[in-house]
Amino acid sequence: MTVTLLDRTTGALTIEDNTFSLGDRNDPQSPLYHVGALPSPRVTGLLATAPGFVAVTCGVHLGGITVTTETWDGPPEPDLETWEDVAEVSVIWPAGPIAVCGTEADGAVDIPIALPLAPDGNYRVRDSVRHRDAGEDRGPDDPQEHHLIQIWPATPRQDELLKATDNTGALWRAH
Repeated sequence: MTVTLLDRTTGALTIEDNTFSLGDRNDPQSPLYHVGALPSPRVTGLLATAPGFVAVTCGVHLGGITVTTETWDGPPEPDLETWEDVAEVSVIWPAGPIAVCGTEADGAVDIPIALPLAPDGNYRVRDSVRHRDAGEDRGPDDPQEHHLIQIWPATPRQDELLKATDNTGALWRAH
């Protein structure tokens, strides 16, 4: 089956607490607004879900990262050569806008995502990451942490870890 890339955006994101999210920042039910409600990435070391929400774990505690988002009409082939950790989760986004959401501090800007049509609201999210282990010890000449978020309509299934090589993910899976 041939799949088609529908949209691709790359942007800088400011994060805090080693996490950014995918969802609707204005949803009052979002785990962003409930203390202790952020899901844990124990299965994948990278992604975790709650209704209408995906949490993405970073190596950087507070600072800037690069995020590329891609929406597809079906599942793209995973690139297991270029990326250090790759994981997938299922999520339901029934309606409304979603975005890649970082910190709200200092006027940081979210990265909007144009979701492909999924009549039942079921999507699969894949995150491929590299340069996560440097975290706060990253020097000025070190590459910036980079996440590739790929989203497509899909029937829900179990969280899946496709590749695991970085230490940050191993630490989260050990919790």
